[in-house]
Amino acid sequence: MATPAPGPATGGLQGPLISIVTPCFNSGSTLAATLASVAEQDYPNIEHIVVDGGSTDETLDLLAAAEGIMYISEPDRGRPDAANKGVRLASGEIIGFLNADDTYEPGALRAVAEAFTDPSRPNWVTGYCRIVDGDGKEIRTSVTKYKNFFLRHYSLRLYLTQNFVPDPATFVRKQTLEQAGMLGMDYPISHDYDLWLRVARLGDPAVLRRYLSNFTMVEGTLSMSSFEQQFDEHAQIARRRGKGHPVPVAANVVMSRLIVIAYRLMRRRGAGR
Repeated sequence: MATPAPGPATGGLQGPLISIVTPCFNSGSTLAATLASVAEQDYPNIEHIVVDGGSTDETLDLLAAAEGIMYISEPDRGRPDAANKGVRLASGEIIGFLNADDTYEPGALRAVAEAFTDPSRPNWVTGYCRIVDGDGKEIRTSVTKYKNFFLRHYSLRLYLTQNFVPDPATFVRKQTLEQAGMLGMDYPISHDYDLWLRVARLGDPAVLRRYLSNFTMVEGTLSMSSFEQQFDEHAQIARRRGKGHPVPVAANVVMSRLIVIAYRLMRRRGAGR
């Protein structure tokens, strides 16, 4: 295990320690950019924990050469298990999850820290997230605008209708996470929606109207290859976590089906070009 070093000393805000947890497995082609996006933040109080599942590519070489991170490498049961290991290792008051092919926007963690030090003391904070391709080029801008619109009008009832809270742009107090419960193993793809709905039952987030992260979407990832399963899980999760809100839960089932249909049409049009 490597020992973490303090983040860049920039002066100014000396807010809470933010622990970033990055699960990874054979992520050698993307991990360097992820690590750099954390290391280059202008907020001085960061702990970056990488939990590797026993990679056989160059991932471990990258981790060994990286400065200012903590990492472990051992077999795990998938992304939720790895993320939970990272949370248990974390010392920070604030937890964020960043996959090994996603990145933070410059200044993101300073903005998050400022939100958590607001007198309202939110339990969790979220913001905007771009969707990018494997080359870092922004794609699906209409989807992003759609999600941002709902995020600006956040309510628990609205969140139960569909998953518009972006996991890489969402942060939670460790104490709140422990109260809500760790990531579950019941949903292979949509475990983040299950987690944030449990957190949402404890109070509304502070919503930052700025981009905090970039989510990478390429062929072969679970979000692409198992798209229909993902939205089936969304409907299951809404039913499970939506006690007392039958109308939004029913709307989730309808919305999930409509999104799958829209996605199929998008893919057909793309294939026809």
